[in-house]
Amino acid sequence: MERGKLYSDLKPMLLSLAYHTLGSFTDAEDIVHEVFLSWEEKPLQQVRDFKSYLCKSVHNRCVDFIRSSSRNRVTYVGPWLPDPVDTGELQKNDPLAGMVWKESLSTAGLLLLQQLSATERVVFLLREVFHYRFDEIAEIVDKSTANCRQIFHRAKKGIGQLPDRSPEVIEKEAALAERFAEALMTGNIELLIELLSSDTVLYTDGGGKVKAALRPIMGSDRIIRYFVGIAHEIPSGYRCETCEINGVPGIRLVVGDMIFAVITFQYMQDQLSNLYTVMNPEKLTHFNRRK
Repeated sequence: MERGKLYSDLKPMLLSLAYHTLGSFTDAEDIVHEVFLSWEEKPLQQVRDFKSYLCKSVHNRCVDFIRSSSRNRVTYVGPWLPDPVDTGELQKNDPLAGMVWKESLSTAGLLLLQQLSATERVVFLLREVFHYRFDEIAEIVDKSTANCRQIFHRAKKGIGQLPDRSPEVIEKEAALAERFAEALMTGNIELLIELLSSDTVLYTDGGGKVKAALRPIMGSDRIIRYFVGIAHEIPSGYRCETCEINGVPGIRLVVGDMIFAVITFQYMQDQLSNLYTVMNPEKLTHFNRRK
């Protein structure tokens, strides 16, 4: 099989694997690009299983990247959140990518995943998201099959059950996201009170690039006061658009053609238990270059 066809067929899966491991879409793109450039220098006949070889290469580069960037994460300004990914747009533009990204982890799931080691992340993703056999995973991460089973069950215990993605649940969550967007656009305090629980936590990621809360804001009262307080700082003429972010309903805040914030949620029955707001422009570059 020619390399170009392999690249187009395997890129969505490898990009998803790297992104979920790192939490950064831009860095994931760079790693996958580097892996393919390196692979082009290797004779095809020297690779027995292309998919396994490329997954292993992505895993190894992710491990190296995590080790080299750990200091940056410690010195990050304010809460760190993973890059949001518009999975709805990916599915619309590329059916193959849509199949791969349909099981994307939510922001909450990605944050839990970041607490695991790089190898634990990859083992969990390959098994839970991409449905690899344990013997296939063992070859990729250079562990025994039995060890991979143990790693997966340990990781699974830390991550917990993945959220229900049934059409009924997605429709209900989309309605909650739309109501939150309405409350934000109209300044409807009563609706915000209805949507947020007393235990809701707001995380804002500005990365020191834009003004954002430097610590999580806990409780609906404080969150509402925060939104009221920053209302005059939001660009005039902005609009809220509902969309699919990391496989679940979310919203993006747009001025003209520029997205300046993306909000995702952790849903709990008929309320929003956590709000994740990414405003760091570096984490929204892939959104805006696709506009």
